Amino acid sequence: MHYRYLGRAASIDAELSGRKVKKGEDGYPLEPISIDIKGEYEKALKTKDPADIAKFLKKWRIRTKVSPAKIGKNIKNKRQELKALENLDIMSVDLDNTIKIGRQTRSLKDVIVDLFVTFSDISEQTERRDYTAASKILHVLLPKFFIMWDNCIRCAYGCKIKVKKGKIDIKDAGEKYFRFMKRVQKEGMEAVESYCKERRCKRKNIAIRRIENELYQNGFYSFARLLDIYNFQKYTRGDDRLWA
Repeated sequence: MHYRYLGRAASIDAELSGRKVKKGEDGYPLEPISIDIKGEYEKALKTKDPADIAKFLKKWRIRTKVSPAKIGKNIKNKRQELKALENLDIMSVDLDNTIKIGRQTRSLKDVIVDLFVTFSDISEQTERRDYTAASKILHVLLPKFFIMWDNCIRCAYGCKIKVKKGKIDIKDAGEKYFRFMKRVQKEGMEAVESYCKERRCKRKNIAIRRIENELYQNGFYSFARLLDIYNFQKYTRGDDRLWA
């Protein structure tokens, strides 16, 4: 993917929410897009409060009846893992690496799958899990690392979750989310490389920050969020402008 598609997706997203965007002929913003700091997503990002996260999930039409108490319990039970990942960025991390969790050394894959499975259990209904909600909660908690998905997006990336005897395979769901992260990371790196080539930027980390700041005021949204906006507009909404 060329980086300018991230900008085009950002413009489409903003216009659909009623914001004006000054953009070029290809849809890439000519100035940073304003942010609704009072939005449910933005508030959840800031507070990390289970009640605010639940409101954000409801606003984004999660079908599950979300339990803020379960979200809070999961955050408490997985605080070591979340703490260990808090400085990681999806665009610079080696997902095949290991990480220290307390006195243990675990693979990043194991930790990601574990967290995903844990946070899929946030429903007030017993034994009901929500795999879209899990990705959104993890993203809100660690917005530079985790990327959101939904059914359309995971299928587009070849990450459809297995169903056994009418029930979703929980472990496979976590494995597919890890595969999704690796594939989106690759897509993101293609965008960064195209920016470096076109703008003659020698360092990828600088290119990433520049893209963030070019698209939104104060670079408010992480690159992981930019990738989500692109995925949502292209695969969930199927906007033709992202298939051109």
